[in-house]
Amino acid sequence: MREMIMEATQGALRHWNLEPVTGVERATSGVMNQTYLVSTAQRRLVLRRHRRSVRDEVEFEHAVIAHARARGIPAPAAISTPDGEAIVDHDGAFHSLFAFARGQQVSRGELTAPHARSMGEMLARLDLALADFPVPPRAAREHPADLAPVAVAVDHLLQRIGRRSEQSERDRWAADLLRTKAAWLQAATPPIWRDPPGDELQLVHGDYQESNLFFDPYRTVVDVIDWDKADVGWPPAEIVRTLDLALRLDPELCAPFIDGYRTVRPVSIADLDQAAGNWNYNRIHDHWVLEGIYLRDDDRLRIFLEPGPFVPFADKWARLRPLLD
Repeated sequence: MREMIMEATQGALRHWNLEPVTGVERATSGVMNQTYLVSTAQRRLVLRRHRRSVRDEVEFEHAVIAHARARGIPAPAAISTPDGEAIVDHDGAFHSLFAFARGQQVSRGELTAPHARSMGEMLARLDLALADFPVPPRAAREHPADLAPVAVAVDHLLQRIGRRSEQSERDRWAADLLRTKAAWLQAATPPIWRDPPGDELQLVHGDYQESNLFFDPYRTVVDVIDWDKADVGWPPAEIVRTLDLALRLDPELCAPFIDGYRTVRPVSIADLDQAAGNWNYNRIHDHWVLEGIYLRDDDRLRIFLEPGPFVPFADKWARLRPLLD
C-alpha cells in the first residue's frame, strides 16, 4: 500500500522539486479531498489532491487562506513551486502543497472545556478576519415547508437499504434512523426557515470542526486547516453547526465555546435561536450522507453513520439553550 501511495503522489510532488522524499502517508482525516502527509529528511508537508475540478474554485480557496493569514489567523501556508505556482494541474486534478500544521489534532471524544473555549475564541477571530473578504451576493434559495418530499426520500432510502443482500451493523443503524424519522414525519409540524439578515452575511470557514483544528499542549487552537468549504454564510449558523457536529451539544463543551466566542465578538441568544431553527430545517430536509452511501455507493461516508433513533435538532436545542444565555 505504501508503495502505491508513493507512486500515486511522486508525479505531483516533482513539480515542487523537493529534497528527497522519505515517506508519504494517506491522511486518515478528511473524506472529500485526498490528503497526503509527506516526509523529507528536513520537514513534513501536506499534499492535497483537490476534489474541485475548476481552477477558479481552487484559487478562491488559496485566496481565502492568504486573506486569513494576513489578518493573523493561524493557517498553514501554501508552498509555491520553483516557477511560483501554488496550484499544480497533474494527472487530471489540481494539487497544492502546504506546510504541516503546528500542534496536534484532538479527537471529538477527547475535547475538554478549555479546548471548546479556545475553539469559540478562534471562530470569533476567524469571523472578524473574514468579514471584509469580498464575496458576491448570495442567490436566494427556496426553503419549502412541505414535508411530503422528505417522507418520499426517507421511504426511497429505506427501500434501497432493504434490497441489499447483506446488511452490516451500520446499515441497520441507518435503517433504524430512517424508520424512526418516517414515524416522526407522520405527525410533525413542518419547520420554518427564516432568512438571516442580509447585511450580516459574510465569508465563513464553512466546516469549523475539531478535525480541522490543531491544538497546543495548553489546549489552545494554533492552526486552522481545510478551507475548501469557505463560502458566504451567517456566522451564528456556523456556531450552531459546530455545537452540533463537533461538540455534540454537550453542555459542558457548548457553554465554554459560546463564552469563548463572546470574549471576542458578541452573539445574541436570539440569533442563535434563529440559526438553530434553520439548522433544524436543514437536518430534517437533508439526507446527503445516506444518499451518498445508498444512492451513489460512496462508502467513504459510512464513518458518519451512528446508532440511535431520529430526534429533531429542535428538541435537542431546547435542552441546551437555557445554558447559553
